[in-house]
Amino acid sequence: MDTLKRIIAVSIISMLPLGISHADAQSENTLAVAKSFLEAAGSDNGAKLTELMSEDFVWHNEGDKRIPWIGPWKGQEDVMGKFMPAFGKGLTVTSWSTDYSFANADQAVFMGSMSAILNNTGVDTGKFTWAVRVHVEDDKVKSWNWMEDSYAVSKAYNDNTQADKAAVETFYTLLSNPGSEEAVKAFSANTADNWESVGNYSGKNKSKGAFLGQMGYFAKLIPDLNWNIEEMTHADDRVIVRGRATGTPTGPLFGVDGAGKSFDIMTIDVHTIENGKITKSHHVEDWAGALKQLKGK
Repeated sequence: MDTLKRIIAVSIISMLPLGISHADAQSENTLAVAKSFLEAAGSDNGAKLTELMSEDFVWHNEGDKRIPWIGPWKGQEDVMGKFMPAFGKGLTVTSWSTDYSFANADQAVFMGSMSAILNNTGVDTGKFTWAVRVHVEDDKVKSWNWMEDSYAVSKAYNDNTQADKAAVETFYTLLSNPGSEEAVKAFSANTADNWESVGNYSGKNKSKGAFLGQMGYFAKLIPDLNWNIEEMTHADDRVIVRGRATGTPTGPLFGVDGAGKSFDIMTIDVHTIENGKITKSHHVEDWAGALKQLKGK
């Protein structure tokens, strides 16, 4: 038992760092250099960052490769010429705190929390944690290993919800203003050239040109047509809309002359979005209910 205790004691002693006073001094210097680098990055001080980088500096930034500032970035030219502009253009920091910092020899670590808005989508990441490990040699930063909640950032960066909804809204603006050239242009810009309107399982889908022709007909037949979005849901590449269509036909609608009567019906549409444009719209309208209302039933 005593032999085992001696072995353990010797093992522990052998693991203790030598030159403690030197290590402490180096740690303090490492932390000071790393803090200066962190402050320069936070204040967008490019000159100071360049001054503190070693010639073989590497900025490691892990995460979703669909985000343009994910690294690694090697050398001052890449970091300052590519990474920094991409990061600055892509993200606006809305809150920041450094909660912990410590150093050991040539390594320093910082930890904190932050939040940001992704400029391409306008989506807020919410608050998330970050950490960075810094390697310092000869008063220069050799590597910067940045770690963040890459899921939160990626989710915000790739969130096309608002853009997709805005594209779909042009569809209903056209339905409510079928005679408007401006509405036609907006709809055309937000739909793919091969867009299709799918209203049944016959396989005879309406093309973009055929649909716009129908809108021209509706503009004359139902001049007060209004197609309101009652509810809109975004799910992956789909936008689902519960709509409400009202109008007063000036002539027969599907063979029924309402003699001045109006209709008020529910509609359900499922729009498929690809690369920011609507490629297909599946739709169901209660036209049977509209005809009953026009008949006065």
